[in-house]
Amino acid sequence: MTEEQPTLTIVALAWHEAEHLGSCFKSLQPLIGLTHATTLVLLDEEADDTTAEVARRVAGRVASSHFVNFSAQRNRALELADTEWVFFIDADERCTEDLAREIANAVRRNDCSAFRLPRRNFFFGREVRHTGWWPDFQTRLLRRVFVHYDESREVHEYPTVDGPVCTLLNPLIHFNYEDWKQFIEKQRAYAPLEARALYEAGHRARVRSFIGQPLREFKRRFIDYRGYRDGLLGLALSAAMSVYRAETFRQLRRIQSSRPE
Repeated sequence: MTEEQPTLTIVALAWHEAEHLGSCFKSLQPLIGLTHATTLVLLDEEADDTTAEVARRVAGRVASSHFVNFSAQRNRALELADTEWVFFIDADERCTEDLAREIANAVRRNDCSAFRLPRRNFFFGREVRHTGWWPDFQTRLLRRVFVHYDESREVHEYPTVDGPVCTLLNPLIHFNYEDWKQFIEKQRAYAPLEARALYEAGHRARVRSFIGQPLREFKRRFIDYRGYRDGLLGLALSAAMSVYRAETFRQLRRIQSSRPE
């Protein structure tokens, strides 16, 4: 592995990410030093000027693409990369030195087409270790020619991998939400996307869905995923996700009404 022939491209997708992008790329310096990785920021073409300026300062390459959905953006990034391996990181995530060393070893292997890794999630300054947010595996280290994202999946995208997916031990650090306002706004934005995905998959909202689905979501988060071990925050997040589930099915009902079968 030489500086002239890097085997890894580190990719960040960005929209309005100016306040996070610099810290994200600072955390990547150990990985860049170990692998001589190239770096790419793929901007939503509607990204603000400040985000674009920070991206040009911290990344080796900056490209822009019309945003359709996150799956399409990741496929575009895979097309732009010219190395064997791609590592995706979000602007609000951080790479630790232990993870950098593990990735540097992983890209020397030839027995895996991709690697998943756990992610530590922080909400409002506090780590959430249960409630469905740990280990929160993400498949982010990809052998480029063996992966593709299904662009019909608009939210919570994940790659289709041709070959074995192996697991790294060291987690990414994810600073998920700074306050409840940010959390609520993101869930509201996700709800219609989830509803469309459910509709296309053949799901339909029934009257009982508006009671049963939120209750099941609360049980899943608070009991099955042991949200009670996160204390009052786990209780609040479980309740909030049940409300989000109700909103998703309300949106699904609206889609059904606008598309009579």
